[in-house]
Amino acid sequence: MAIIITVLVLNIYYLFTIASNQGPWQPHNEKTATVKITGTLATIQNFRRARYDQTGKAKNITWSERQVDLDKLNSVWYGISVFSSPGLAHTFLSFDFADSDPVVISIEARMRPGQQYSPWKGVLDRYHLIYVIADERDIIGVRTHKRSEEVYFMPITASKKRYQKMFIDMIARANSLNRQPEFYNTLTANCTNSIMQETDIPAWQYYLDPRIILSGFSDRVAYQYGMLNTNFSREKIREASRIRIDGFSDDDLDFYSKIRSNYYRQLEASVE
Repeated sequence: MAIIITVLVLNIYYLFTIASNQGPWQPHNEKTATVKITGTLATIQNFRRARYDQTGKAKNITWSERQVDLDKLNSVWYGISVFSSPGLAHTFLSFDFADSDPVVISIEARMRPGQQYSPWKGVLDRYHLIYVIADERDIIGVRTHKRSEEVYFMPITASKKRYQKMFIDMIARANSLNRQPEFYNTLTANCTNSIMQETDIPAWQYYLDPRIILSGFSDRVAYQYGMLNTNFSREKIREASRIRIDGFSDDDLDFYSKIRSNYYRQLEASVE
């Protein structure tokens, strides 16, 4: 009887809970990104550049228009930011358009004032789903330098055409959420399984594989399907990709190149 009552209550709750884009929202979630593609040019509205205080709270947020050329998309990097053991983590993709300002797409829980993230509450439609499009000093810098999370950052192995498809599919999803908002769900609509939908990994796996549910281990699945450099062991890729923050800050104008050179330098050192 207890199980039946619980199921009935949850069904009623979901039936009368409707997603909405109407605020209020926390300041860094206030605006949503939209992207328009004309030819090979993608114009991003509400491209976010947020900077944070020592507590990890956004203190300076700017929203701007940003244009990128899909023909200049050279690489895509996969980021894993572990915030709790054993493997609770946030994941994101960074698209490198051969300039000094890569574009990060981060799939997150959009929260209202006073809300704090909890993976348990994320199962109960307490948060909305948002595709944040921002710079690396925003998405990565706050995690490496302010929250002291363990961040791994590694290049994805794929063709340029595949990179472009990943970007186009993800911005299409961002646009759709502006028209038809949805709830974030820790198990079925979170950062990692949303990213995995852009790969060749079987659908059952990105919903049921514990290495994806516990996103801190998701690089094991990426390696298994050849999304990472398989010329080295998975353990070496993992260790090389760990961002070491000695010698630069999250305000460093060369932030993007330093977190990449960190990866290649560590990988070369593992061969010697």
